[in-house]
Amino acid sequence: MRKSLVVFIVFTALNLWSVVGFVVNSGSETLSRIDFESGDVEEAFCALGSMPNRVGLTSEFAYVVNSGDNSVQKIDINTGNTIAEIYIENSSNPYDIIIDESYAYVTGGMINKVYKIDLSTDEVIGSIIVGGNPAGMTILDGKLYVGNSDYGTGYSNCSVSVIDLLAFSVETTIPTEVNPQFLSAINGNIHVSCGGDWITIFGMICIIDPASNSVINTLDIDGVTSNFALIQDNVVYVADGYGSLLYAYDANTFDIIYDNSNPFIPGGSMVTSNDENLFVLGGEWGQNFTVKVFDVNEILLNEYTVGLYATDMKIVPEVVSVPEEQFVFPNYELINYPNPFNPTTTISFNLTTEITDSIELVIYNIKGQEMKQLNSNQISAGQNSIIWNGTDKYGHPVSSGVYYYSLKLNGKTVATKKCLLLK
Repeated sequence: MRKSLVVFIVFTALNLWSVVGFVVNSGSETLSRIDFESGDVEEAFCALGSMPNRVGLTSEFAYVVNSGDNSVQKIDINTGNTIAEIYIENSSNPYDIIIDESYAYVTGGMINKVYKIDLSTDEVIGSIIVGGNPAGMTILDGKLYVGNSDYGTGYSNCSVSVIDLLAFSVETTIPTEVNPQFLSAINGNIHVSCGGDWITIFGMICIIDPASNSVINTLDIDGVTSNFALIQDNVVYVADGYGSLLYAYDANTFDIIYDNSNPFIPGGSMVTSNDENLFVLGGEWGQNFTVKVFDVNEILLNEYTVGLYATDMKIVPEVVSVPEEQFVFPNYELINYPNPFNPTTTISFNLTTEITDSIELVIYNIKGQEMKQLNSNQISAGQNSIIWNGTDKYGHPVSSGVYYYSLKLNGKTVATKKCLLLK
């Protein structure tokens, strides 16, 4: 009798036709809401503050950075109501925001700081000095990586600051190419989009190895590079600062697929993605921007009109949805030890006398995204155990945070527990 072991969790799966996206329209000073299931677009879902720039999303709220107001606007994503205005600091010119569980981090582009916001109280609870004119950010394994564009001194000292989030202090600084404005954690590395000076120095992608805190590869895109979108853990699309082209490269081999001499057209100034689709935001100054949706084969599926001079676009994150009754099944004694763990934990369960043809056990992150399938060929009645080494299905270490593991017998989920990885 063939048996397999996979870790499984029930979650609300999002595909193209159940995705909701939000777009920051800096020119219109509005937040647009796009329901990709119904096709409805609310261009003025919410009125924003002065010079809105970037947005961060949770399953409940949108946090819009209003650079002109030196604040972050908290918005209910279901009603469009403004819940709070989180003031940052005078003359800080906040630029980007990134959300990590119960905290948000905001770059202060004019006074070279990163701010920490407690999302449970909507208050700034700390700040630290980084490099010149900090811009975009990303998070990997408990570290915050901040791109210091340093445009105030003519891009003379461009770098990435590495911040230990537990201590909230700068661990090291890594020199980069010109204008490191956008960052993304992809396949265990930090990808940095260095857009150049818009005139004589063109865009490059720096690949940082977080183990050595050094640039291990540099990709010459030869355009004005913007932000990233990863499709199916393989192709990285890079938006164009001018909004007319789209670049791409292989996330594993770093081979360039599209560069300035051979771009993907039509392009856009910002990109984002889910597992199945690429969303491209673009347009011309003085006109309403559009969001184009492509499938993995780069076939255009639909197009939506939003507001004037849109500067950011995000998709509402997937939400883990596990019924309460799945958490307690004494007969199976599902547990992991140690918990919290770093980086290895043993997941144990008791099958008593029930042996079935289908035994599954799958690791998912808090967003409901599958991280790894665990397999065992020796499953029997009584106590069983299997080790998870804290890596994903590609063998890359996963970041610190909450993860779920569930036991499923004959197609039915019988027990679900959560564990905490702390690095």
